[in-house]
This record gives sequence, C-alpha cells and structure tokens, in this order.
Amino acid sequence: MSKNPYAVLGVKETATQEEIKKAYRSLAKKHHPDLNPGNKQNEAKFKEISHAYDQIGTPEARAKFDRGETEENPFQQGGQGRQWSSYYNTQQNSGRYSQSFADAFGDEDLFEQIFGRSRSGKKSRQHTNEDMHYQMDISFADSILGAEKVITLANGKNLSVKIPAGIEDGKKLRFKGQGNHDFADVPAGDAFIQINVLPEKGWIRNGDDVEMELPVSFFEAILGAEISVNTLHGPVMLKIPPGVSTGTKMRIKGKGVLSNAKQGNQIVKLKVMTPKNPEPGMVDELKKIQTKYQYNPRESMSENHAGGTT
Repeated sequence: MSKNPYAVLGVKETATQEEIKKAYRSLAKKHHPDLNPGNKQNEAKFKEISHAYDQIGTPEARAKFDRGETEENPFQQGGQGRQWSSYYNTQQNSGRYSQSFADAFGDEDLFEQIFGRSRSGKKSRQHTNEDMHYQMDISFADSILGAEKVITLANGKNLSVKIPAGIEDGKKLRFKGQGNHDFADVPAGDAFIQINVLPEKGWIRNGDDVEMELPVSFFEAILGAEISVNTLHGPVMLKIPPGVSTGTKMRIKGKGVLSNAKQGNQIVKLKVMTPKNPEPGMVDELKKIQTKYQYNPRESMSENHAGGTT
C-alpha cells in the first residue's frame, strides 16, 4: 500500500496547492535520477515523490484522493496499473525524463538545465566552450604608437595581436573564436587579452597628451637655448626662451596620442638644474656676477606681504 502523499511531500493535509507544488519541486530537484546518476536509493525516492505528487498535485487528483478513491503505486505492482506522468511515463526520448517533469515544475530554464531538452522535445545545448583570458605587458611607447605582438594561447597556437595606437592601460582586446573549443558541436569561445601598460620613467599620459620632464642648466634657463628633445615619435629641436623657471611648460604639437584621428601633443616641463659640485672658478665668477647684477626672486612675495599688513 502506498504511503500517505502528504507525508511523503512533507506537507500538512491543509496545505495549499502552491505549498504542495513547492514541496514537490524541492524534493524532486534533490532526488532526481539525472542529478544523481547511478544512485538507486535516490531513484526510488524520486518515484515515491512523483507518485505522491500525482495523487495530490492537482485539485482534481487531490479531491479524488481525499475521497478515498486511490490507486496503488504502480511501481509496487511491477509497473502495472496507471502510469504516473511525473516519472514512469517519461522514460522515453533516449531514456531522458522529459515532458511531464517540466510541466510540474513550470520552469523552462530549470527543465532545460537538468534534461537538455526543450518543451518541444528538441535537444538543447548543455555545454558551451569557455572564453579564455590572457594578459599582455607592453611598453609605454607601444601603447602610444601601437604595435604588433605574438602571444601563445593555451592550446599552443600563436596569435598575432595588433595593438592599436593610443590603447589605455587595462583595456581588453577580443579575438572571436580563439577561446576554448573542447566541444565541436557548439561555437568556440573567445580570447580576451588584457593590456597592461608598463610605466616609463619620466613619462606620463594625460588624455591624448604625453608629458615628460626636461632638465635644463641655469645658463640655458637664463640665456635661452635650442635643445634636442626626445619624443615618442623621434627627436625634435625645442627652442627655450630666455628667463624660464622650473615648472615652465612648453608644448610640442602633434607628438602625443593619435586618438579618433586627432593627434595629441607632448608637454615638456622644464626643470632648472644647478651643478652639484661647482668648480671653484665657477663659484668665483658667479660671486662677481651676483655682486654686479643682483635680483630678488622673492620680491613680489615681499610686496604682497607688505600690502596685506597695511
């Protein structure tokens, strides 16, 4: 004699149909044979759960059971009697447990996840080829000018990577179909390569402009000069006007980042350098010059301070 279906599903006899359905869903997912292959105990439990749900899973079936109009569990009778839709009648379609279980669950996504079949009975994809993720370090110059590098993928294949000019640190390049391809019946995954721009001493990027610091002697700062300056596009001559100070910025047009058909600039920040160990003769000459040509670089500060106290 079959067990009380309310007890099998763990619900009270006053439970609503929604509570009964919820209990069945939870137990069926736990004990379903497709999720526990080869486990005879779970298979038997699933049959019991399915039979219980058939008895009280719909208002009509439940009313019949409550009136005492019950049938013995067909699995206890060697498969004779009514064939219960939730399990016994679904051993078709290559042995998969298909249509009625999805109806009971009312969850197409869950159904396809467990069985790999849609309601129409067509086989759905149960697997996908994974995307592969890589990282590539490039120089600061390559990030500004662009480059072409070769990376070896996990499958041993060499992939030519064209790095676009102006690429920023952390950006990812996507190569369609270059990822995992373990499953031949579904499209290959993609390869994603994250670009890491290595820092370059003395250089920084600011939008489409690049900035660098240029040391100049105090002679060049006072008298002016024309100096060869390195840019990422090659050396250029920079004319420094007389009387510049540390922190003075000068622009070299068109020597920055090419972005959206617009060329950025190179910003040169001057840094006036004095000799660390000046020769005695230089010191003597500078003292003579200082005596003859004095100036006070803090004069404006003194004037502002005096003006603020009156």
